[in-house]
Amino acid sequence: MEQDPILRARRWKAFYEEKGGLKAILQEIGTRYIQRMSEIAPWEAEADRKLLRLAMANRIVGQIDNLIQVIIADGQLADQAKEHARKIENLPERKRRWL
Repeated sequence: MEQDPILRARRWKAFYEEKGGLKAILQEIGTRYIQRMSEIAPWEAEADRKLLRLAMANRIVGQIDNLIQVIIADGQLADQAKEHARKIENLPERKRRWL
């Protein structure tokens, strides 16, 4: 089922930017991963494996954040394109032919 990218972006943006929304949650998760990484001592058993897992988890959180921002940006571009097309439609025919 194909969704309207503009409506989809607006829903994601509202959920992403609201107080205590997805943006804040993802930032908090990333911060906790980094804090946990700083707590691991080099002599700890399997320290390198733990650091690698936490770093990977933090990277995944960043990728999720980027994907959400791409969804929002795609919707904004679609909205701008729709507005531009509307403006072109409102031009007289003689001006439209040169665009």
